[in-house]
Amino acid sequence: MSTRERIIDSAMAIVRDQGVTKLTLDEAAKVAGISKGGVLYHFKSKDDLIRGMVQRLIEQCDQLNHEHYQRQPEGVYRWARTLVHACFDPNGPAFDPVGGALLAAVTVNPDLVAPIQAMYDRWMERIKSDSPDLERAGLICTAMDGVYFQRLMGINLSDAEGAERLKRHALDLLK
Repeated sequence: MSTRERIIDSAMAIVRDQGVTKLTLDEAAKVAGISKGGVLYHFKSKDDLIRGMVQRLIEQCDQLNHEHYQRQPEGVYRWARTLVHACFDPNGPAFDPVGGALLAAVTVNPDLVAPIQAMYDRWMERIKSDSPDLERAGLICTAMDGVYFQRLMGINLSDAEGAERLKRHALDLLK
């Protein structure tokens, strides 16, 4: 594992265990077992480190989406169905407290939104590629964003059975 990846892992552990307010370059260096200068070599500021963490989460989301895409049968709405399955995947980032903390950091610094916007743009291009009714696919994806953000904020509007019913209904609309 590269030093840069070790620093990001350490920063994510800090956020998971102590919250985003405890994330400093000094603390990241301490947890990573390197000097602050070593952190500064890879990340010029805390925002730069958070940007790296956001990029890591985007890559994890993309990897999860590709895994689910491979499992989906070919046909219409394949990408939208993929996003529904990924949204409910217990290994997904919606279940990682780091996501909620980073969401808070992004709201404080709008410059950090750019990589998230780029990710959404890529996902929308994928969805457009196989959705005969883009508004229907968009509605389902927007609903999945709501489920995702509720989880990030620790809001559970339903139990596991209710979540499974919601997932089934969303998939039924994509037939």
